[in-house]
Amino acid sequence: MIKELSYVIAVAEKGNVSKAAESLFISQPSLSRFIKDLENRLGVTLFQRINNRLILTYAGEKYVETAKKITELYARLEQELSGVNNELSGRLRIGCAMLRMAYNMPAILKTFINKYPKVDIQLYEHYTAKGIEDLLLSGDLDLAIINPRKLPKLIYIPFFEEELLLAVPASQMLASKGVVKAGFKYPWLDIRLLHNQPYISLNGEQSIASKALEIFSQNRITPSTILRVKSVETAFRMAEVGLGCAIIPETVARFSKVPSPPLLFSFGDPITKWELAIAYREGTVLSNAALEFIHLVKNLPMPG
Repeated sequence: MIKELSYVIAVAEKGNVSKAAESLFISQPSLSRFIKDLENRLGVTLFQRINNRLILTYAGEKYVETAKKITELYARLEQELSGVNNELSGRLRIGCAMLRMAYNMPAILKTFINKYPKVDIQLYEHYTAKGIEDLLLSGDLDLAIINPRKLPKLIYIPFFEEELLLAVPASQMLASKGVVKAGFKYPWLDIRLLHNQPYISLNGEQSIASKALEIFSQNRITPSTILRVKSVETAFRMAEVGLGCAIIPETVARFSKVPSPPLLFSFGDPITKWELAIAYREGTVLSNAALEFIHLVKNLPMPG
């Protein structure tokens, strides 16, 4: 009931279903269906569209006026029942690919646990984003931090973006082909030069592997795959010892401690970006702990 009221209030305040859905962490089609079903159930029209903005009808104004009073009373009741500190508790199951567990999750978890020590956080690691997505879809996870692949039954909330880089062994001829280019942090290399060059590939279920194949297809190139490995860190270390090139996120390059790191190059114009998002299953009723986690992650500075 309270959630239904908050949905209508959000649409009224935003004047737009898409923006309201984003603020509520639900999909736009789900919110549109809800408003339509509610209007049919009540037998009144709550919104009318004027100049591409949703405006409350007279019935809508009465609904929102009362809805705000009810939600305020309910919030006050929750605060009184939960104690003076209003501390969050309960279970929160979070999944993360192993790469992200190592590089992104420690700072996130430290901040969240310090703020909400009574929340029982259960972490699940997997080598691939697909493994985490499967756990989300089966209901075994509440949230996940993964690279979005836009699966239809998952909601993605992007919160971090970094550059994908080409790691090239210093001994490889390709390493001398980089050029300084305005607007690029690293020397720039034409990715087409990777054609027929030694390359360290990732397991096919890795999201970066799919992205790499997309890049190769767009540029009509076929690198010479020397090895297939499970982790980005392993690919980076193979590039370090000179076995071949590897495509890696900048986070790995910045935080991996290797004695003789490979040379790093930007590629693509504009640079090739790699997105990170919080994901959950469409239709999931998110707990307060999950909502607070999402809010924290979206506002926590990420390494960049």
